[in-house]
Amino acid sequence: MKINIQSVHFSMKSNLKKYIDKRLSKLSLYYNRIISIDLYLKLDNLSSQTNKFVELRVNIPGEDVAVGKKSESFEKSLDMATSTAERMLKRRKGKAQIS
Repeated sequence: MKINIQSVHFSMKSNLKKYIDKRLSKLSLYYNRIISIDLYLKLDNLSSQTNKFVELRVNIPGEDVAVGKKSESFEKSLDMATSTAERMLKRRKGKAQIS
């Protein structure tokens, strides 16, 4: 599984990179046919408190899973996005097993 990370309007620190790798590697437990994961970290409106936006796109055979979340920290946004992606991947896996 390949992970592509892009940070927009800021430079990413190494501890955030480690956290991202740890969190995204767990997605393969829920769906074993993941081709790649694209992650976009964007710093939106600087005057707002909830300005950290995370877009997560999981590339799987068929349709991709895409989730976008915004909160006051990238870690919290990533947690919300990955938990939503986990639910979606479990649902896809269940549908694939039924067919």
